[in-house]
Amino acid sequence: MKVTIIVLLIFYILNTIIMIAKHMIKKAIRKALHLINKISLKRHRLLNRNKQMTIIARDCVGGMLYNQYGLQFLSPTINLFFTPEDFNWFCLHLKEYINGTVIKKENNEQTYPVGLLRATDESLKELTINFMHYNSFEEALEKWEERKKRIKWDNIFIISTFCYPLETDTFSNELVNSFNAIKYKKVILVDKKYGFYGEYVIDKPTKCKEHAWLLHTPGRIITWKKTFNKFNFDRFFKK
Repeated sequence: MKVTIIVLLIFYILNTIIMIAKHMIKKAIRKALHLINKISLKRHRLLNRNKQMTIIARDCVGGMLYNQYGLQFLSPTINLFFTPEDFNWFCLHLKEYINGTVIKKENNEQTYPVGLLRATDESLKELTINFMHYNSFEEALEKWEERKKRIKWDNIFIISTFCYPLETDTFSNELVNSFNAIKYKKVILVDKKYGFYGEYVIDKPTKCKEHAWLLHTPGRIITWKKTFNKFNFDRFFKK
């Protein structure tokens, strides 16, 4: 009986020591990765000489990149998203839409505010803007109007994304061709499995959740490492 108790006690002590060691190792690894990530962020900020760039992005990628580079938002396309088709049309007629008006979409079925963008040229179609990271349409409109005044028209970069599997039915050769017609410097991040090859089409992870956290999760080396292995934004943003 005594032997059994002693064995159990020894087992309990060893198990406790192992658990504490694992916790300490994990904590040390997290600290190391956080430090490496901070160094990596500083490196990319130093490499980027283009401090006055306007990133017109289809979704949250633009805002994430501004935050990563530590730059002011010089674009209205922050914390929102367009459909791929609407985004292409928006970029093809950028000045007409930027100088146009945004009205609130009534009977909105989404849990976030949605706006309808009307161009100064009435022959251009109405576009939908999904203000998914705003609490109200009024807040979204205020930020849209404020930030669009900061656009640097001689320093614009277009970034579009295709988020598999939610947009499988919308991605096509026609979509790529219309994107390639945009006159500004541009890139579309898309899974190469769809077979659309060209100077603006690159590989990216195929899961939407990965696409989101790869760019902005704090304290992970994977943030910049994988993003910049997929695409060199430092080089892309050079004038």
